Amino acid sequence: MRRKRKAIDFHLDIAPVNLIDLLLVLLIFFVTTTSFLQLQVIELTLPKADAAKKIQPKKDVYSIKIGFACKTSLNKKEMNLEALQAEIVRLKKADNKVYFRIGADKASAHECFIDVLNILQKSDITNIEILTKMDQ
Repeated sequence: MRRKRKAIDFHLDIAPVNLIDLLLVLLIFFVTTTSFLQLQVIELTLPKADAAKKIQPKKDVYSIKIGFACKTSLNKKEMNLEALQAEIVRLKKADNKVYFRIGADKASAHECFIDVLNILQKSDITNIEILTKMDQ
């Protein structure tokens, strides 16, 4: 004679307190490991330089001005970046203590200013002054 098996009565009781603990652990994990959204545009309010000191005239001072669309000029003589670099190298060979003043128009791109600084750095120029106001 066959025996009948009893049906197993299986009841799973999940306590909600354990789920809340698990939820908090997961929340802490995701908050600490997630990189937060970084904005791509930073608004800057640059200060005015009204209290800037007047620059004392020095001998062998050359002014590099950067205008709109990267138009550069050396002592009011307009030239491109390659010609500017050649002229800076020539001036450095002529006098080792040559000074440069750099001024940029507010409509010029910051990249142009960095390009001029890179040219001066490659030419081993360390006497650099940055103008806050340019003569028109």
